[in-house]
Amino acid sequence: MTQINRILAFGTFALLNAVSYSAHALPSCVSATSDSDGDGYGWENNSSCLVVASSGASSGGSQLPGCQSANSDTDGDGFGWENGASCLVGGGIISNDDAQSSGTPSCVSSASDSDGDGYGWENSTTCLVTASTGQISDDAGSATSNGIADDAGSSTSNGVLQDDGSNTTNNGSTNNSSTNNGGSFTSGTGGGAVISSSSLTTVASETVSVSSAGGDLFSTRQVGDFQLMQNAWRAWRAADGYDWNQSIYTNNNGTPVGWSYDWGPGVPGASGRASDDYYVRSYPELIYGIKDEFRTSASKSEIGFPVRVDTMPVVQIDYSYSAPQYGAARPVDASVNSAYPNGTTINGERNVAVESFFYESDNGVCDDSLAVTRNNGSNHVYEVMVWLDSGAERLPAAARDFVTNVTLRGDDYKVYTKGSDPRYIAFVAQNPTTAGTIYWNDFIDWSRLNAHRVSELFGARSNSVQIQDSWCVANIIVGTEIFWGAGNFDLYDWTITQRQP
Repeated sequence: MTQINRILAFGTFALLNAVSYSAHALPSCVSATSDSDGDGYGWENNSSCLVVASSGASSGGSQLPGCQSANSDTDGDGFGWENGASCLVGGGIISNDDAQSSGTPSCVSSASDSDGDGYGWENSTTCLVTASTGQISDDAGSATSNGIADDAGSSTSNGVLQDDGSNTTNNGSTNNSSTNNGGSFTSGTGGGAVISSSSLTTVASETVSVSSAGGDLFSTRQVGDFQLMQNAWRAWRAADGYDWNQSIYTNNNGTPVGWSYDWGPGVPGASGRASDDYYVRSYPELIYGIKDEFRTSASKSEIGFPVRVDTMPVVQIDYSYSAPQYGAARPVDASVNSAYPNGTTINGERNVAVESFFYESDNGVCDDSLAVTRNNGSNHVYEVMVWLDSGAERLPAAARDFVTNVTLRGDDYKVYTKGSDPRYIAFVAQNPTTAGTIYWNDFIDWSRLNAHRVSELFGARSNSVQIQDSWCVANIIVGTEIFWGAGNFDLYDWTITQRQP
C-alpha cells in the first residue's frame, strides 16, 4: 500500500457504519438512557437506534458532528470521541470513481478492515472502504447493514459472520442458541502463483530418545525446510518413579518423520499434583520458521518466514498422519468430546495441533533474529492454535472459555479464547480427519477480525488482544500435546505451499 493511498484513506474514508446509518435511516431512540456508553448509539426494541434531539441527546434534530478522523472510533461502532465529545464517522466518503482510479477495488464489507485504516482484505487482495461498501442485497432485496445479513435472509457478505438462520438483526451478539454461532467464514481463495512449497524430504534414518534416565529434552533434527524437535518441556510432571520415555525419528517404519512416547497412566483428577493428567507433558513438534533464539528451521530468504501479518501470503497446508494410542486403558469420567461418550475406555490423551506464534518487532522488520522468548525479555505477543484432533477429556481452555462455532471452508470448529491468557485463541475441529488441506490464513484472519471482540459478538467470557498488522508470524508448527498415555505419531505428508495473494 503506497503512502499516498494511506493518506487518502485517513483523510477521506468513512466507516461503513456511518454509511449504513444514513442509508437505512436508523430510528431515533426513545430514551437517551438506552445509550449506556454515551457514544450516541442505543439499543431499543431489539434494534439499533440513534440518540438525537427527540431523545435528549442533541439539538435541532441533527445527528452528532462528523469526526475529523476515523481513528477516533476505537471500537468500530461508527462513533468516535474528539474534542471531549462524541462524533459520527461519516464525513468525506471515498467515491467509487476515486477507488477505481487508484486501482484499488471497493470492499464488499467494512468488517474486512480490521484496523480501521480504510483498507480491507477480501478475495486475497487489498480493497478500499467506499460509499458502495456493504450495499449488498439479501434474499428479500433489501440492503444489508455492515455486510451482515438482516432478518429477512441468511446470506453473508464475503464470509462475514452470520447467525444460524434465526431472526437476529444485530451483529451476531445474540441468536437463538445458547452456544451462538460464528457462521461460515472463508479468507479469500486458494491464492495465485506459487511462491514456494516445502515438503518432507528423505533424510537418513535416525532415532533420538530421551527418558527418565536422561537425554536431551530439546534435541532437534533437520528435515529439509523443517526442524523436528523432541520438546519434552514438562517432563518433570511425569508420575514419580515412572520410567517415561519419548523418541523422535526420521524415516522410521516407512514414514518421513514422527515420534513415539510413553508418559504413563497419570493420576486422574489429582489437581495440583505433579502427575495430574491436566498437565501437558511434552509437545514433540515439526517447526517451519523460527521457534526461538536457538531454533530456526530455515532462513527467511529460503522460506519467507517470519512474515508481517499484513503481507502474509496465502498459505495452504496439505497433511496426512496416523496417531494411534496404546497406553494403559481407563474409562472417561465425563467427556467433553461427543465422539467419546462418558464411560468410554481410552488409552491416553493427546491432541494433534497446528499453531503459529506472533512476535512484535522493534523496527517493524520481520527477520531471522526476531524471536526473543527467554525470561522477561520475551516479545511473544500472540498464539493461534488449531486442534486437528482431540481426545475425550481436554480442551484448549476451560469449558466456560468457549466462544462460538465457526465453519471454515466447510469444516466445523469450536473456538476458545482463554481467560488466563489474552494472547491466545484456539480452534478445535469437530469432524477430525487424518488427511486433508487447511488454509492457514482462514484461522489468522478470523482471529484478526473477531478475537478482540468475542465478548461483544458472541457473549464469550474473554476477549483477546487485537492482532496488529505490524506483528510478525514467526512460524507454522505441528505437534502433539501429550497429557498422558502411550502412542506414536507418524507424519506421512506435511506440505506448506505459499501463494501470492
